[in-house]
Amino acid sequence: MTTTSLGTWTGQPPITAGSGILSTDWLPGPSHGTHSPVVVSFTDFHSDSEEDWQQIAALGMELAESWPIMRGAVGLWLWGKHVELRGGSLSIWDSHADLRRFIRWPVHVAIMKNWRGRIRVRSASWDDERFVPPQAWLRAETHIRTPRDM
Repeated sequence: MTTTSLGTWTGQPPITAGSGILSTDWLPGPSHGTHSPVVVSFTDFHSDSEEDWQQIAALGMELAESWPIMRGAVGLWLWGKHVELRGGSLSIWDSHADLRRFIRWPVHVAIMKNWRGRIRVRSASWDDERFVPPQAWLRAETHIRTPRDM
């Protein structure tokens, strides 16, 4: 992960070596560059089959294509831990209202309804007084590194 002259972040998160975690590069949203209080949202899906894992990962990448227009979105990393058939996102938002708007977005609702019962999803969110990408990632990584019930 690197910082630009404007203080914004690009690239990979600070993934712990040997953890088996893969990640996209930082995907900036319209509020990219903010450091003021933010809402951090972590999601973790676990599938029972390779085929489902591949499909949901592809859906995540499709959703990410809309990221630049998500009002209130600071940025996003998608992550995966293939050996455990797990993956998810770490998204940063200006406010709880912005996160709720995304959760209620009809495209997101349709995906969740379609996959209900086929995958197991956990989520967590927290408020940070100041957005510091390495700190947000390391907190999320503690969730990722905790094994899921298989």
